[in-house]
Amino acid sequence: MQADKGNADPLEGVCTFHPPGANRHDRIHLPAWLSFETLDHLLSTMDVQVIALSECMLGPGCALDLEECDTPSFHYIKEGQGHLYIPNGMPVEIGPQTLVIVPPKCPFRFELSQATTMAPVWSGIFRSLYGNSVDLFDTLQLPIIEQFSEAAALEARLQLALTEMIARDACSDVLVSIAMKQVIIALIRRSFLSMNSWTRRFAVLSAAEHESGARR
Repeated sequence: MQADKGNADPLEGVCTFHPPGANRHDRIHLPAWLSFETLDHLLSTMDVQVIALSECMLGPGCALDLEECDTPSFHYIKEGQGHLYIPNGMPVEIGPQTLVIVPPKCPFRFELSQATTMAPVWSGIFRSLYGNSVDLFDTLQLPIIEQFSEAAALEARLQLALTEMIARDACSDVLVSIAMKQVIIALIRRSFLSMNSWTRRFAVLSAAEHESGARR
């Protein structure tokens, strides 16, 4: 994939990490149209299906390319520094412990810096369905990029999912789904902490906003 650097639109910035507080209502700033009860219900009924998951090691100057696909994909860069390229977008610098959610129909390229020796990257294709039809990320137009701390434990959750997908033991699909759902919940929590407008691009939450407006 060749990145077109002309007519560039800025991607969403990496959100600032905020230390946890004593009360979640003080820490998390939900929009006026969304309650904790509605959010809990939406996420508890969400069905996460991991279609493919793999781990690869990138060497200095190497790149990971993903062609367009019909479903969202995610990429978690455990270590190293590099740049993310998408069509009609400026390159975005990516650091360690960064999660990238790529929308459907969007090519993806992550290129590792020459200064980085090796970088492990988890990549997967998934669906996060609500009501068996609406995917949480269906309305995304640009990738979501978020850098996490070790406390978020995304690495452990993705490693569990990968181990279970390889093992194919009893209830492996359930454990893979639970692990990926925890990753998505960590991302949604971060979106409310950041107060960034990209929260509205979640299809399910957008539907909740419209329902709230209709009831007023």
